[in-house]
Amino acid sequence: MRKLVTVRNVDAVRPIAGADAIECAIVEGWSVVIKKGEFAAGDRCVFFEIDAFLPLDDPRFGFLEKSAITWNEQRGVRLRTMKLRGQISQGLILPLSQFTEIDALALADPALRQRDWAALFGIGKWEPVIPACLSGEVEGAFPDFIAKTDQERIQNLPEVFAASDGLAFEVTVKLDGSSMTVFHNAGNAGTSGVCGRNWQLRETPGNSLWRVAREDRLLEALATLGRNVALQGEIVGEGIQGNPEKLRGQQFHVFDVFDIDSGSYCGRDERNAVVDALRVLGATVRTVPLLEVTTLERFRASMDEVLAYAEGPSLNPATSREGVVFKRLDGGLSFKAISNRYLLKHSDR
Repeated sequence: MRKLVTVRNVDAVRPIAGADAIECAIVEGWSVVIKKGEFAAGDRCVFFEIDAFLPLDDPRFGFLEKSAITWNEQRGVRLRTMKLRGQISQGLILPLSQFTEIDALALADPALRQRDWAALFGIGKWEPVIPACLSGEVEGAFPDFIAKTDQERIQNLPEVFAASDGLAFEVTVKLDGSSMTVFHNAGNAGTSGVCGRNWQLRETPGNSLWRVAREDRLLEALATLGRNVALQGEIVGEGIQGNPEKLRGQQFHVFDVFDIDSGSYCGRDERNAVVDALRVLGATVRTVPLLEVTTLERFRASMDEVLAYAEGPSLNPATSREGVVFKRLDGGLSFKAISNRYLLKHSDR
């Protein structure tokens, strides 16, 4: 689960070439531009991740007033990727001393130190407006027997380089669309359905997720597969995120298969076997583009190398990709690396 507000340490402070008033703080895998002399290596800070929406009724965020927007009927500031004097800056750090709500006793408990403090400060995750063709009518909450799609960013997982131990990862293109899940669960009164990121949706003529699921015969194939699984992926195309792939119509591309009975994601071989079986049953199942199978050792424990690798062509070779997703072949670990160049270009999402 993504954490928007955490207590962390400043790992290092580096100068920015040609800049007299600002410098760059390194907080785990993140680079954050700060005022010169504001922090030193080893300082504790409160880190606000990109896409955090900071309410301006909290005077501690008042210095960001010039970047104010209105979102969900609230006036505030969305943190996004920026470039200042040639330096990428992602997120915000403020002195821990400004946030007395964070109990010092909690910080002494390792189990609580890495909690997400966003709710305490009324901070939400900024989301772009969902197009009408994707929102539809709500059938109910997202099923509790399926995990939501929410990949962690590599910047929050610097330890994976040390823990990878030569294990192989598949690397796929991260498509810039909208989350979609199609499932069948015979153990839940024979339930089948289609979901967006947060809700199960009712089938209506104008809903693109249901239309694509019907066109691809996904529900019928899942019902006869003989297993309780959910297909999870990205719907891309016209009317979605500006259609960066320049597609005609809309397509669903699967990136994961969730085994409902075991409550876990399938590894690569099992996922491919499910996809093949669904195709035999008459379904059209598209998957996200596979780049390669590799190990993390090739990146020499360098965050910069991983982020540089995130850039490149997408599903449509003439367009730039949003980033890449790394999945260990057994399905036990996955994370994403988003292209900074893509974030700077598409600052509206």
